[in-house]
Amino acid sequence: MKIRRVQPSPILQKKLRVAAYARVSVDTLHHSLAAQVSYYSALIQKNPAWEYAGVYADEGITGTSTTHRDEFKRLIADCNAGKIDLVLVKSISRFARDTVDCLHTVRQLKEKGIAVRFERENIDSTSEDGELLLTLLASFAQEESRSIGDNIRWGVRRRFRQGIPNGHKAPYGYTWDGEMFRIVPSEGEIVKEIFRRYLAGESAYAIAKTLAGRGITGRKGRPIEQTTVKDILSNISYMGTMALQKNYISEGHIRKRNKGELPMYLVEGMFEPLVSKTDFDKAQEIRQRRVAQSGNRNSVRMPFSGIVKCGCCGSGFSRRTAGKYRRWGCNTKERKGSTACDSRPIREEELVAAVRTVMEKDDFDTAELRHKVSKIVIHGDCVELHLTNGRIKKTARIYNGQRGSNPFTNKVYCASCDSKCERDTWTKGIKVWSCSQPRTKCGLKRLPESELKEAAESLFGDGYEGKIVQSVERISISDDEVIFQLKEGGAYRWQRQCG
Repeated sequence: MKIRRVQPSPILQKKLRVAAYARVSVDTLHHSLAAQVSYYSALIQKNPAWEYAGVYADEGITGTSTTHRDEFKRLIADCNAGKIDLVLVKSISRFARDTVDCLHTVRQLKEKGIAVRFERENIDSTSEDGELLLTLLASFAQEESRSIGDNIRWGVRRRFRQGIPNGHKAPYGYTWDGEMFRIVPSEGEIVKEIFRRYLAGESAYAIAKTLAGRGITGRKGRPIEQTTVKDILSNISYMGTMALQKNYISEGHIRKRNKGELPMYLVEGMFEPLVSKTDFDKAQEIRQRRVAQSGNRNSVRMPFSGIVKCGCCGSGFSRRTAGKYRRWGCNTKERKGSTACDSRPIREEELVAAVRTVMEKDDFDTAELRHKVSKIVIHGDCVELHLTNGRIKKTARIYNGQRGSNPFTNKVYCASCDSKCERDTWTKGIKVWSCSQPRTKCGLKRLPESELKEAAESLFGDGYEGKIVQSVERISISDDEVIFQLKEGGAYRWQRQCG
């Protein structure tokens, strides 16, 4: 008998999927970002135990908040999707200068088993003492950022007192020639026309509508809107005077209009005048009189006024009423139409219920709400409450068949003729979806809504309604199948029932 000894095959270690995050601020040279990207790409790819998962880089963006850092958000999304095991960062200040943001993100990733490694401080977020060191150093980074901000604000305000503007961004109608703001003839005529028509009795809305109809656009190529007309009518620059410190940055890094919190400085002769002081003052009188005569004279603000925001475009939500039906909808969608924003309105009772759930109280007043909640963001699948302590809490949206709450609305199309499908009542009160074209032109087999719901629940699981609204771009119906096309690419298919 011969005995052959077999050596066990070596166990292959799974490679760590490693990504890096880089950021440079506004005043940093652009080549610094390229150097960081190149460094991390080489560092990751030369390590045999690592698999390159990409370098995420934000350029010219402050680190005091994560709000406008698109690459940072993409990094976190890919981490949540299970694409990354380790994140490399040069330093804590590159990751986030706000302690709350930094710790919240690191803890969120740590719960998913994802480590964040800070090279300069030599900290690994998954180590035993990592969070303690991270808390201390992140606090130092935040304080350093605050100190730098204070010094910059002091310098800007000192120049304001001397009559020196902070930059030379020209308002509509002007261009900076190195000495003063000169009139752009074509734009200047539009400004004069706005004042002339407003003084003649036209409304800002009517003026904006006719200008947009003629193809007149603003500096960014978008049609001039009612708000633009109102801004022009209230801008003293058109009299030849520059107002310094009209806005300021609050402690929470939010740009606010100066309403007396800080001194304002007027500098004469910075602009070539487009309107006389007499006409400008008359325009302000008309505006004040129309505001006083407007129908909305209720001085009592709703608890949610000013804090409800759109999760799609970032615009504010406003309250709309129709009899007993009250809802909050996106201002952008209301002004520009359904193609401008993909958001869904929310019923006021659902909004109240979401706040009650988070505050754990059946009753609350405006003062209490604003003390605890800084912002309410409405998404298709959830309501996000941003608390003043830096935490974010979410509650699922309710889609229970009440008015305007069907998750399939405006998403269902005929695969044969590409026409939109309509929800209708068939025999015995059965709700069905059918092609909007006459049966003589399109013979698509009607789809019972019960089957559409079954398909959605099977593919997306519990709470499918919010997932459909948030993630599905289009639902195509043919006689054989239903296809759910996703906004991020890809599709799910469902075989239709026979009969």
